[in-house]
Amino acid sequence: MEKMPGSRGCFVCGSPEENRRSLGVEIYWNEEENRTEITIRPDITWCGYDGVVHGGIIASVFDDAMAWAVRKTIDSWAVTGEISVRYLRPVREGKEYVVEGRVGRLSGRKITTAARMADDSGKTVAEATALFIRIPGGGS
Repeated sequence: MEKMPGSRGCFVCGSPEENRRSLGVEIYWNEEENRTEITIRPDITWCGYDGVVHGGIIASVFDDAMAWAVRKTIDSWAVTGEISVRYLRPVREGKEYVVEGRVGRLSGRKITTAARMADDSGKTVAEATALFIRIPGGGS
C-alpha cells in the first residue's frame, strides 16, 4: 500500500509536528482494492461525550478518506460539495477502527464517493457518502 503524503495544515492528515491541532492520521492507498485505508485509535482528545468520539471528527476522517480516494482516482483535487454521515454505533476512545474510502461514479466535474468505518470485528459503526466537485485546472 502507498502512504499518502498528507497536507501540511490539514486537521486530519497534517503532521502533528507542523500542525499541533492535527489528528495526525495516516492515509494509505490500496491499489488492488481502489480505496483509501485509514487505521485509527481515537484518544480522549477526539471525544465529545465521555469516551465517545465526536461525530464531527468522524465526519472529518470520512471526508479525508474520500478526498484522497478522489485524488488517486482522477489524479486531481476536488472539493466536498455535500456529505452525509450515518452513525450506527458509538465510536469509542481507545479502540481500533478501520476507515475505507472509495470513488463510486464520475460524471463531468461531479464525483460520488462512499466511506465506511468498521470496528475490530469488522462490524460497520458509521458510513458516509459524498459528492465532490473537481477543481478546474486540477488544483495540484
